Amino acid sequence: MRFSYIRLLADDYEACFRFYADVLKFPVLWGSEETRYAEFEVGSSTKLALNQREVVAEALGTDADDPHLPRQDRIAVIFEVDDVDAKAAELLAAGVPMASPAKDWTAWGIRAAHFRDPDGYLLEINRPLRV
Repeated sequence: MRFSYIRLLADDYEACFRFYADVLKFPVLWGSEETRYAEFEVGSSTKLALNQREVVAEALGTDADDPHLPRQDRIAVIFEVDDVDAKAAELLAAGVPMASPAKDWTAWGIRAAHFRDPDGYLLEINRPLRV
């Protein structure tokens, strides 16, 4: 696994986009204030991504306002893997709780599966879809 992104899941996506693009002046690699997803160059091989929080909650079928999970999906740690299905099976065998099974997210251009760490943080394993 290769650490590839930290993805912040924002309630106020537009304000956060302006903060990272205009205040911190991180170059925008992909996205805009309107796209609800953006990637920023932060001077590292790991990138910073910003996503509208509701988009991820909707995609995973979770409740962004669940009072039992106050930190639920405020941040996602993203790892790129060579084989999503094999790594997902390995994590399941190790007892890691699955949040979303491996599938193609064609709108996102990736195959991904989602898990939770022991404290409930969202982890994504993915690889780009082959074109």
